[in-house]
Amino acid sequence: MMARRFWGAALAAACLGGCVTNPPPRENEAAASVAFEALKRGGYVIVMRHANSPEDQTSFVGLSEGCRLAPGRGLDAEGFFQARAMGAVLKAEGVPILKAYTSPMCRSWDTAALAASGAPVEPDPSQISEKPADVAAMKAKVAAELAAHPGTNIILSSHSNIAPLYGATTRGREKVVPSGVAWLVHPSDWQPIARVDLLIRYPEAKPAVE
Repeated sequence: MMARRFWGAALAAACLGGCVTNPPPRENEAAASVAFEALKRGGYVIVMRHANSPEDQTSFVGLSEGCRLAPGRGLDAEGFFQARAMGAVLKAEGVPILKAYTSPMCRSWDTAALAASGAPVEPDPSQISEKPADVAAMKAKVAAELAAHPGTNIILSSHSNIAPLYGATTRGREKVVPSGVAWLVHPSDWQPIARVDLLIRYPEAKPAVE
């Protein structure tokens, strides 16, 4: 059965230490509520591009043991904040996570680890592959695991060129799928059902002068 489609779910995540938020429009609150109610029942895939990760960082880090750190590229402070906020929101909403699959790159792996909030995180080569056979095999694997574990959901954390292969979409003037956003996708057809934006911005650090 095709899941009911609802678009525009937006959520201002709980502030974890002084974030700046943009409250979601009131009309989107109901859509967000429906999205989380669906996730509580399980059977869905949460597709994510890694959280904020600008290029050419001077102090780039990777926190997940075994992840691959690209030169000048990891999550920045806002990225870690986004990923942690996503995990906090999913946990607060009572969303059951079976596991997370991630790209081996640190920016994706760290995102998955924080968003999964303690659920197992497994790197998978499919999350850096655009080959149709790899994508099809991963879709079949995820669908089978969700069928074998009813009432749970699976996270896929990857990149701007990979997430669209699993249902992530752009809207408006977006040229690539954005960071800090999660798509709710059903494995029956891998079409997006809802999009949840974390409308948060990590405060810019300003040195104190005495």
